[in-house]
Amino acid sequence: MTESSVEETPDLLPARMLNEYAYCPRLFYLEYVQGEWRDSVDTLEGHSRHKHVEKERGNLPAPGDENCYDMIHARSVYLSAERPGLIAKIDLLEGEGNFVRPVDYKHGSKPNLPEGAYEPERVQICVQGLILQENGYRCDEGVLYFIASKDRVTVTLDEALKQRTLTLLADARRVIGSGKIPPPLLDSPKCPRCSLVGICLPDEIHYLADLKDEGKLVEVRRLLPARDDALPCYVQEQGASVKG
Repeated sequence: MTESSVEETPDLLPARMLNEYAYCPRLFYLEYVQGEWRDSVDTLEGHSRHKHVEKERGNLPAPGDENCYDMIHARSVYLSAERPGLIAKIDLLEGEGNFVRPVDYKHGSKPNLPEGAYEPERVQICVQGLILQENGYRCDEGVLYFIASKDRVTVTLDEALKQRTLTLLADARRVIGSGKIPPPLLDSPKCPRCSLVGICLPDEIHYLADLKDEGKLVEVRRLLPARDDALPCYVQEQGASVKG
C-alpha cells in the first residue's frame, strides 16, 4: 500500500468482507487490503454449491410500492447503501409486497449453537438487511440456509445485532486506515482450515515473538489447508528429483 492509500478507506465495504473481519481481522486485511487469495477444500466447495444461485433471476419491485402484492423471488441481487458504506450480493431475496427477506447460502451444516449460526454469518446477513432498509424496503429478518444439512436459520435483525455489525464496520475501517496488519490469532482452531494460513503463518509469528520476548515458546503446528482437487505425488526412484 502507498502512503496515500493508507489514509483512504473504501466507500463501500462488501458484506462478505465484514464477515471475514468478524471471523479474523488478520484474514480480512490479507484478503481485502493486500489482495491475497488461495483456494482450499472449503472455498472450492462453497463456489461449487453457490453456482445455482449466482445467475440473476426474478425481479425486485421498487421500494414503497404499496400496490405491489406479488410474491418476491429474486436471485443474485446487487445492492448498496451509501450512508453506512456497504454493498452486498444477495443470494436470494424472498418476500411479498414491500417486505423482503435476504437468504444467504452457506455450504456447511448448521452449527449446534443457541443462535443457530456463528457471529460472522449473522453479521453478514445483518449487513444485507441494513442495505435493504437503507433502500426503502421493510426487512426485519434474514435467513441463513445451510446446504449440507438443509437447515434454514432465521436471524432477527434486532438492535443488538445491528449495533454489533456497525461496530465491526467502524473497526474494520480503522484497521484499513491504519495500514498495519492485525496480529494472528493465538492457537486458534480456525487456523487449520484457513486457506491463507500459509501466508498468515500464525504459529511461526507467535514463535518468533516468544523468542524475542524470551517468553514461553508456542508449538508450531504444520498447518496445510486441504485441497480435494489435488493429488499427492510420490517420488520413489533413487536419485530422482522434482523441479517446479
